[in-house]
Amino acid sequence: MDDRLAFLLQPLADTPVGQQHYELVFGHREPIGGLAALHYFPPRGALRPAHLVLFVLGNPGLLDYYVPFLTHLGSLLPPDFGIIATSHIGHTPGVPGPSAPLDLASQLEAKVELVRALRSALDALAGTGTDTRACLVLAGHSVGAWLTCEIMKCLPAEVDEGFLIFPTLGWIANSWNGWMLWPIFHWPALPLLSAISPLLRPILPLTNFPAPTLALLRSPATIHHALRLGTSEMATIRAPDLAWFAAHKARLGGVWSADKDGWVGKDGPAVRATLAGGRVEVLNGVPHAFCLTQAHSEQVAEIIARWIAPEQDIQVEEHKAPMPLGGNTVPM
Repeated sequence: MDDRLAFLLQPLADTPVGQQHYELVFGHREPIGGLAALHYFPPRGALRPAHLVLFVLGNPGLLDYYVPFLTHLGSLLPPDFGIIATSHIGHTPGVPGPSAPLDLASQLEAKVELVRALRSALDALAGTGTDTRACLVLAGHSVGAWLTCEIMKCLPAEVDEGFLIFPTLGWIANSWNGWMLWPIFHWPALPLLSAISPLLRPILPLTNFPAPTLALLRSPATIHHALRLGTSEMATIRAPDLAWFAAHKARLGGVWSADKDGWVGKDGPAVRATLAGGRVEVLNGVPHAFCLTQAHSEQVAEIIARWIAPEQDIQVEEHKAPMPLGGNTVPM
């Protein structure tokens, strides 16, 4: 087994009180290189996972935004499922990133490397004495959903299913937010935004921003990496491959907002129509940045858990919550 995934083989040290996951890093090999932060939620009822869910973040890829969602998801899945969430290289304050930010293609290459390693590890854990294939499920939010689809195209045999959460699958530069926020992803605003981060630090304790947002605003390097990735997203994500979605409908599911989603344009209705009759949810009152509230995180987790484990008879409840600050803006 890949020694970078040795944590799957043995129990780790106790997690901090009130925390159900371990905070780790995955060292990518050349030519990409670099470190990606991971959160690992071990299976509730087994020493080693028989099956895994890999969750791919939006942009900025701060793992702590998603802890309520992933914790609730883990509580609903069968007890032999583990969950790994991966950040993007350069997107975690405190984890050294490369001097030059990675573009979307390079972040995709890094995710493909991780998925290959995970499939190999799962197969090794299952051994040769079983006829049951270890299940590797991908789920992604926003650009993480686009990455999920591209990983499945690159590795069709390694991934069993893919679930897309408020996905940005086409023409992101032409979305409402793409038009309105265009200046911050280009010169001269782009380098200035990361440069003013130190000036904000004295007033941050006076705000009510969540902890991940405060960590982001205190990290000029992370801001720079996130903005550069956003620029690459806008240049790269064009027309969705509707023929691919039609061909793989049985392996896919998607969650969209019934309200205005600033990052999703005409690609949303087109992909939803292609997946119609399958696993599609359109939610009222849940914003693009569902991960900013506990209530919305739990509602989306219940949908994804029901799709992964339909035999569990998981009930999805509508969770009411006010629109959070930035709910229709980040992550992208």
